[in-house]
Amino acid sequence: MRKAACLLCVLVITVTAFAQSQATRAKIDQISTCVAEGKKDKADKLFKEVLRDLPANRNAIVNTAYQFRNRMLYDYALAVFDKGAEISTEGDPFYIERANLCQSMNNYQQAFEYYFLELEAHPEQYNNIKNQFQTLLFYDVNKSIADEMRIALLQKNQEHPDNAEYAMLLVWYALRNEDYDIALLQCKSLDKRFNNQDAQIVNIGQICLNNGQYDLAKDAFEYVVGKGKINPQYGNALLGAIETENAKCKADPATDRKTYERLSRRIEESYDDVGSKDYPKLVAIQADVMAYRLDQTADAIALLQHAIELTQNKNQQCLLKLKLADIYLFSDEVWEATLLYSQVDKAMKEEALGHEARFRNAQLRYFIGEFAWAQTQLDVLKAATSKLIANDAMSLSLVIGDNLEADTTGAELQRVARADYKIYQHKEDEALRILDSICATGNDISKPHALCRIAEIREGNHDFALADSLYLQVVTLYPESYMADDALMKAALIEDQYLHDKEAAKQHYEQLIDQYPTSLYSAQAKKNYRKLGVRSEKL
Repeated sequence: MRKAACLLCVLVITVTAFAQSQATRAKIDQISTCVAEGKKDKADKLFKEVLRDLPANRNAIVNTAYQFRNRMLYDYALAVFDKGAEISTEGDPFYIERANLCQSMNNYQQAFEYYFLELEAHPEQYNNIKNQFQTLLFYDVNKSIADEMRIALLQKNQEHPDNAEYAMLLVWYALRNEDYDIALLQCKSLDKRFNNQDAQIVNIGQICLNNGQYDLAKDAFEYVVGKGKINPQYGNALLGAIETENAKCKADPATDRKTYERLSRRIEESYDDVGSKDYPKLVAIQADVMAYRLDQTADAIALLQHAIELTQNKNQQCLLKLKLADIYLFSDEVWEATLLYSQVDKAMKEEALGHEARFRNAQLRYFIGEFAWAQTQLDVLKAATSKLIANDAMSLSLVIGDNLEADTTGAELQRVARADYKIYQHKEDEALRILDSICATGNDISKPHALCRIAEIREGNHDFALADSLYLQVVTLYPESYMADDALMKAALIEDQYLHDKEAAKQHYEQLIDQYPTSLYSAQAKKNYRKLGVRSEKL
């Protein structure tokens, strides 16, 4: 009997709730009609009745608000959530729902405020709110939302300097916008308060290193190294610091022998301080320095051979073999090099390292004039999983194919390949003699290649104005060449990064996008063009 009574009560409540819902829906329809007819006073009066009868449970509040939202009556929907926050039996503030509504109203400043309130109330929602911000930025065509977000984040961090979630959001935003200095500064500030950011600081250092921001990378890595060897991130930071020092030295042709000697000594002293997984990377860097910078090729080879014997991990062993093969090729021991490349290719056949070995073996065959063999391997590598390897294979394949089509004897390609090999061996004076000869007597396929290689040598020596001029000469004289889009991209990068001629860079990025839409560089050109603050319908 009691069970039947309970069921009857549930039925009565359900029927009553349904009747209330239908009545509310009817009033919302009336409000929508009044708004459409400009009868705002009547609409507001009906809306007060809706708020008066609003149930205190979450589902009813959300359902009522969404009915207004679906009719694009956003102000009324927001007012429902405001009222719901006051009367909700669960004490739900509806911050996320209110933020979403504000987004629909293009009121991003208020939306951010609601997200921040949610983050204060529920810090565990950090990833969810970060994803909401990410989605907003994805659809931010004119960057107006990004500007408002930056201002809101900076303001919140100033108001609440001890809020870790606000600080982490600012770090995320800064990294996304490539403001690496802000990200690092904020992360170090966080670490000084909470002492838990070492892994993130090492990550920022790696990002800076990958993007050529060597001073910032060094700052990040050395900060963690400075905490001492008991730090779990010490080994990673030490390796990063050495990689950064090596990359910075290589980027500056004025780096002297003493600097490389100091780097080699630091590596020697660091072997015991890095984990076993990083040991081969240190060996590879030191061998690189010894062979290419200190004229200690035999010592570099002996170091690598010893490390290969000690290393049991297949991946690490192949990494070292790849470096050893490179040094053999550098020192004209071609057959030792091709043997090692083949071993790595066979051992890591379907992996990126195996593809890299196959590409370098194909490049070796190109250097020594075995063009058919090289072309066969390159055709396979065009479909490689790694985009970088596929692009490199495509580029070298074009060099071989186009030159052989213009001169089936292969004599001209032999000169081009010999010059490229001399560049690989750092014999720039010999390379320049061959390249100058090609410019004087070559055909319309080999000449643009030679001009680009001369430009690359000049660029590497920091003669940026001459390099820019040579790249643009390729574009002007040989616009149909397979080198033209590459030359145009490199000219724009030099103008952008070194000559600080933003207008010229904009012009050449746009020229690449317009005239070479299928170029491998087209996407990067669009990105760089936008970063210069240009708005264009074609983008």
